[in-house]
Amino acid sequence: MQVNQIDAEIITVLDEQIQLEQDTLKKLVKLEEDSKETAVRLVFLDLRLDTWKHIKFLEGMKELLTTTPCDEWLAKVGRYSGRIRLERELSSLVIEEDKMVSLLEKTLDKVSDPIARLLLEHMKDEESSHSKDLMQLVKIIQMSPLQTKKGEKGTDIVCETE
Repeated sequence: MQVNQIDAEIITVLDEQIQLEQDTLKKLVKLEEDSKETAVRLVFLDLRLDTWKHIKFLEGMKELLTTTPCDEWLAKVGRYSGRIRLERELSSLVIEEDKMVSLLEKTLDKVSDPIARLLLEHMKDEESSHSKDLMQLVKIIQMSPLQTKKGEKGTDIVCETE
């Protein structure tokens, strides 16, 4: 199987996933709007935001897999400086995420309502995983080539215009 065919199959699957996520998002918006009870509405809100995030993530994944990066020197410098900025910004965000976890732990120590407790524990788990995963992402991105997909001919090279 050729790489192009594999890429096309991956894009097809990503398109199917995006459509499924979009259909789910429509349902969740309606369910959230129709919910009278706060706890129920919060669960639908959490699911809706995750679903929206998944759509944006999958759309970005398609872009990552299909865009032939520009070979110009300035584009390479831009990618490199973007990676440096990513590391700096995520390092500070990890500190913020850790503070959020600490505050959630303080709140959980005082909350006795089982529904509120479960929702807050879910949020704390997400924040904890963000803190761990962010720096791992930085390392992987920094080690990856500046150009993950090469153009086969000059017309394949796409440069962003500013």
